[in-house]
Amino acid sequence: MEIRIKENSGQELRNYQIPVVLDSSNFDFSLAQGSGQDIRFTAGDRQLQHWVEEWSTQSERATIWVKIPSIASGGTARITMHYGNPLATDISSGASTFDFFDDFSGNNLAFGNWEQFTTGGGQLTVTSGAARLIAPNYHPADISSVKTTRDFPINSIFVVKRKKVTTGTDPRGPVIVQGFVDSRNEDRSKLLVSTELQRETKVNWVLKNSTSSVGDTSKDLTDLNVAEDTWYTTGVAWYLEDELGKVAFFKNGVRDSKMDLTTTEKTNNLNIINVKAYLLVRSYPDVSDNTGYAAFEHAYVRKFVSDEPTVTIGKVTGASVQENTTDIPEPAKINVTVPGGIFNAVRVFDTATYDASALGELKASGFNMILVRTTPENIWSLERFVKAAHENGIQVYAMIIRDGGSSENMINTAQQIADYNSKSLARFDGINIALNPCSEDPDEACEDNLALLEGLRASSGSMPVAVDVPVSYDRSELQEVSGNVEFFILLTYDEQGNYMNSTATIVDSISAKMGEIRGAGENALIGIAVGEEYMTDAEVKDLIEGLQDYYSQDTAFMGTSIVVYEDYQEYSPVTSATDGNSPAIPAFTALTGITMLLAVAYILRKR
Repeated sequence: MEIRIKENSGQELRNYQIPVVLDSSNFDFSLAQGSGQDIRFTAGDRQLQHWVEEWSTQSERATIWVKIPSIASGGTARITMHYGNPLATDISSGASTFDFFDDFSGNNLAFGNWEQFTTGGGQLTVTSGAARLIAPNYHPADISSVKTTRDFPINSIFVVKRKKVTTGTDPRGPVIVQGFVDSRNEDRSKLLVSTELQRETKVNWVLKNSTSSVGDTSKDLTDLNVAEDTWYTTGVAWYLEDELGKVAFFKNGVRDSKMDLTTTEKTNNLNIINVKAYLLVRSYPDVSDNTGYAAFEHAYVRKFVSDEPTVTIGKVTGASVQENTTDIPEPAKINVTVPGGIFNAVRVFDTATYDASALGELKASGFNMILVRTTPENIWSLERFVKAAHENGIQVYAMIIRDGGSSENMINTAQQIADYNSKSLARFDGINIALNPCSEDPDEACEDNLALLEGLRASSGSMPVAVDVPVSYDRSELQEVSGNVEFFILLTYDEQGNYMNSTATIVDSISAKMGEIRGAGENALIGIAVGEEYMTDAEVKDLIEGLQDYYSQDTAFMGTSIVVYEDYQEYSPVTSATDGNSPAIPAFTALTGITMLLAVAYILRKR
């Protein structure tokens, strides 16, 4: 099925998210799987990212968001929707489709996504696929709030699916606030919508700029008229038009014109700055019993222009349409600047699509190191790959990951690497392994790490050893193993679906570990998770170069290592923790038994 997207704002749109709304008039739901698991979107030969917001075969209605790489100013882009494969599995991904996404699927706020603040009796819980911001007591300062760790530019909209539940005797219930705040300090500038009273009948903007010339706007502008304990969506948009900052508000995807507000130099002037998405629930300052909570089923930030694209489903004929219609152009490859002595590495789990041309594109985009999944079965088939990478000026490390949890398989892999490097025309430049997090049994785990690394150092000769450091690894243990490591790779993601995607968040999260590495006179790459389209994603380029800029004077910083998160999850099965509060051991942590570690060291020494 062909879908056309007409650009209406007069500007080129890149990586713009558009809704595809299906119903009985434009789609036969009997032809697809029951939850839309087989839905796919392509532009030419390229598969596009999408997220299924809703799919009901019974009511014959679905809403699917698709990320469009590029729409020319005033032009029309064409994409194709595919369906009907009974064997297809679900690849819907909000995180890959939107600029920010959280469906609150765990038992805590997603690592790296939010900053949390509560005061008075304010509480926050995550359970049953929803986050709850709770004001449980009558208290003049019951507040529960969260804001995203990453920030967003103007021309963004923050959307949540939410409901309000009142638990006190005051039927007004708690106040809900949603919108954007200054990324530096939420009290400097804010663009917020406040909803309150029974059925949320009072709705107003709370606007402020850094000069404090604009305060709270208390005027009641509209009425949501939503019953208690009823799910609905709200969106707060902030955009630039005619060089003026403007705001808009949406309920269930429909713009409320009574909330449209244009800022000028004299009235409600808002700074054009980066902002963070923000949610707050509070009680009234008069100590009324308006206790309760707001629940949030999902939250996302996407790109926004006031005149959004028009989406037409089904093939449209006619010369006038054909004249203005173009296929989506192939997006330009990123080109990361690589300072001298810096490495930009990429993890490769399957080399099938990496021919000499693809390796040349990697090098041209600024990547000069590959960590390649290596097993006893594929090691000699990697020789041409390693040779071609070397011819393109790319180093290759053999990446050892767990294979079915078998110690024997891990020992055999180490043996094969040693044997291969003694005979091959294209030697690996090093070995990449992982540390066992010193969390559940610190003494045993850390002793195992040290035994492994000492064995590798003593027996592998000149072959460098790169070690992955999981998010949960105790920074105080790094100096213990640093003497046996060429460099560390500090992971900023885990296999539970948590990862960081902003320079500031990453820097803050690894600062202590970088301090330990710096103090030991060692070096580190920073491991970051990216989407499948990283080679054409300008945000990936900005993130890598942002980290390079921040650490430009730091001799401990060696560069970055990226992993396509979908690949990481596929090849990294979650290891169960013995305690529900303990982090699962990352799957790269394959070498855990001390007997096995000494056996690996022995094999390498014999080689």
